[in-house]
This record gives sequence, structure tokens and C-alpha cells, in this order.
Amino acid sequence: MRTLVLTACLAMSLWSTQSRAAASASYKVRDSKPMKDASIQIVSFEAVAGLDESAIKKINSTLIAASASFGKEAKKCSAYAEGHPWGYKLTLEKVLLSEKYLSVVFAKSTVCAGSPDIEKEARVFSIPSGNVVPSRILFHQIFPSAKLATGVSTNKELIDLDEEMVESMIGDSKELLRNYDNRCDFYLKNSSYRVWMDGKNLVLFPEFVQPESFCQKEYVIQPDD
Repeated sequence: MRTLVLTACLAMSLWSTQSRAAASASYKVRDSKPMKDASIQIVSFEAVAGLDESAIKKINSTLIAASASFGKEAKKCSAYAEGHPWGYKLTLEKVLLSEKYLSVVFAKSTVCAGSPDIEKEARVFSIPSGNVVPSRILFHQIFPSAKLATGVSTNKELIDLDEEMVESMIGDSKELLRNYDNRCDFYLKNSSYRVWMDGKNLVLFPEFVQPESFCQKEYVIQPDD
């Protein structure tokens, strides 16, 4: 359910605030347009099942910091364009509440320096503390005995799977999602991933590569227990 509660024009930004409720979490989404060809949605939570006020404040502070980092990305995108057409759009895609985690997932599409890019950004929070859970820590919390590949991606929001975990992801995705394409094997074994939680499953979204764009979809790994 979407209810428009406020629209206001502030200096160089256009803000529209929407109140939403989903799966025992209520939140607002504000549309910010910091630059002519950039739009960024900013999320703030009002209430989340299992979280007290201090935890919600932590989450909102982290999301505000994330929106600032997205704004910096947009400025870099504009600079890379060097006067050519460009664009940066980040929108809230979904909020997922599970027993131990709150996942906030954004869809991001950009055109910088003439190159289109489609990604997702995720921030995962621990319940009941409200602390942000970095991608590598999240992975090891779900799979404490598994290992990640090292020395591949320098982006702290990304993880790199070893071959055994890639095979687990492929097997679970075939079973649970029924949308796996065998042509994606090599791409998935050499990609980095953004991650979040959906129920008990770890969701993985690979980095965008134009020739393998048909492989860029959500995959899952299911815990043994």
C-alpha cells in the first residue's frame, strides 16, 4: 500500500515522501533529485518488528550515510561523462524481514562514460541490535564453515565465492528458482556478488557484464539446517 503524504520542493532537490508497510515493517521513501540526471530514493524506518527505537535510529543513520555515498557516485558518474549524456537512478526494490535480519535492497541503473550498468545495492541489518552486517560477515554467519575466495574484489559490499560455494549456489538455484541457464556457469564462477537475506536463504546478485547480462539475476544458497 502506498500513501503519498507530502510533496515539497527544496532548493535543488525534489522530495516526495511515501509511507509504506510490509511484513511487519513500516517505512518512508523519499525521492531525491540532487542533480538533473540523477535520482536517489532514501528510506527511513518508522517501526520494525523486533527492533526498539535505538535500533531503528541506527538503521536510519546507516541508510542516510548510504544515500550520501550514492550521491557521491552520481557526481562521479557525471564527471566521467565529460559532457556526454549520462544518468544515475537508484530506487528501493524491496524490504525483506526475516527472523534475524532486515534487508533493504535497491535497484541501480547508470550510464557513465557511455557505459550502461545495472546493479543492486543492499544493506543488511541485524535483529534486534540494528547494526549493519557487512557482506563478508553475513556470509560467515550463515555459512560458518565455508570459505570465500580472497584477493579478487576490493569493494567491501561484494563477496567472491570459491568453486564449492558456486556449485552450491547453482544447485540450490536450479532447485528453488527453476530459472538457471547452463550457459552462465563460467560467468558465475568468475563474478563478484552483492548479498542479502530472504527468509533463511542467502540471496546473491552478480556484477553486471554486458555479454552475460541474461545471467544477471538473483541466485540463492540454502543453509544446510
